[in-house]
Amino acid sequence: MKKICLLTTLLLPFLKMTAQVDYLAAAAKVQRYYNRQQADSLYGMFGNTIKSMLPPDQTRTMLSQLQNQLGNMMQLTPTGGDGTYQTWKADFAKGTLTMILALNANHQMEGFRFVPYQEKKATETTADNYNLTTADATIHGTLTLPVSNGPVPVVLLIAGSGPTDRDGNNNMGLKTNVYKMLAETLQAAGIACVRYDKRGVGASATGKPETDISFEGTVNDAAGFINMLKADKRFSRVIVAGHSEGSMIGMLAIQRSPADQFISIAGAGEPIDVILERQLNAQSPPLAAKAKSMLDSLKQGHTVVNTEPALQGLFYPAVQPYIMSWVKYDPEKEIGKLKIPILIIQGNTDAQVSVNDAQHLKQGAPAAQLKIIDQMNHVLKVAPASGGINDITYADPTKPLSAALVKDVESFIKSR
Repeated sequence: MKKICLLTTLLLPFLKMTAQVDYLAAAAKVQRYYNRQQADSLYGMFGNTIKSMLPPDQTRTMLSQLQNQLGNMMQLTPTGGDGTYQTWKADFAKGTLTMILALNANHQMEGFRFVPYQEKKATETTADNYNLTTADATIHGTLTLPVSNGPVPVVLLIAGSGPTDRDGNNNMGLKTNVYKMLAETLQAAGIACVRYDKRGVGASATGKPETDISFEGTVNDAAGFINMLKADKRFSRVIVAGHSEGSMIGMLAIQRSPADQFISIAGAGEPIDVILERQLNAQSPPLAAKAKSMLDSLKQGHTVVNTEPALQGLFYPAVQPYIMSWVKYDPEKEIGKLKIPILIIQGNTDAQVSVNDAQHLKQGAPAAQLKIIDQMNHVLKVAPASGGINDITYADPTKPLSAALVKDVESFIKSR
């Protein structure tokens, strides 16, 4: 390990960068050149500063030593940066390091090093640096910005249902960091992202059901964020991306405050009552029949009295107004009202939303792009269909995002 320590403490100067550069492409080249032991190609990526400190023969020695001790670089996962550099979790065949890159305006490397990797805790507090103030609540959000000397595209990322926070975690056992990972991946690709705790969730909870539990309130909040982003001169375009329930919220928000592009990720294609009945029927047909009766009443605007303990979480009194507002919308019809470029993404091992849902959305918006991602589940990670909601990806925040998801999202945004 001594050789690795010497290599990982090699600190090359990190300069203040001002131009927008493509860190994802640079990182992919580093991985490729490393695995192929193409030291001359890696050396060709260096700026003058590194070239003077790490000549070709030392570059070859560095690659050879790392390869002998750690093997191939299997995967790179963006983990952040501060506007002057980007960091990556570098998983090798025999270990893990953090890779740090700094690029200049000519896309050349002016900073390059490996350091020991330390996993961040999933419960780590996220900075509130982009908050929305409404008449009855403050919605707390986080902005990640790429290195740039001009306006960049920005994605408004809307979380799924339940108490899922801006990072993609909740207090019911969901630990994925999926939204945080996606934001940092976009940042590395030159795309900004705002993700936030929806009203009633995390830092955006007020403790008042009349304020927190409101479907229309969540839609208005998303529209408010769109307006903020459109007025922010740091951004060239606003892209709304909604995951799961966030897909429907995004569709409705765009109708109230127009955006430039829309991405539906694992979004339902049928009304929520149909979805819930189908999910419950797979578990217990008698339970599904009882739920259908109550959902029909809520759809007509009438509250219900629930006597079934197994359905308490779905029909307790405080949440019924939320369902009343939600159940009246049909995603297939609502997505058809958007007159902007649309990307529909769905994984084929998703145990909660199906490929059929994505096809419904496509029927509603025939001009939309449809991407079915092989082996991607509902939390946007690679998993077999047999895993369902008990798959380890629901509880292990270190599992990486689907690479195909990342590629499709970035290609869609950059196609404009």
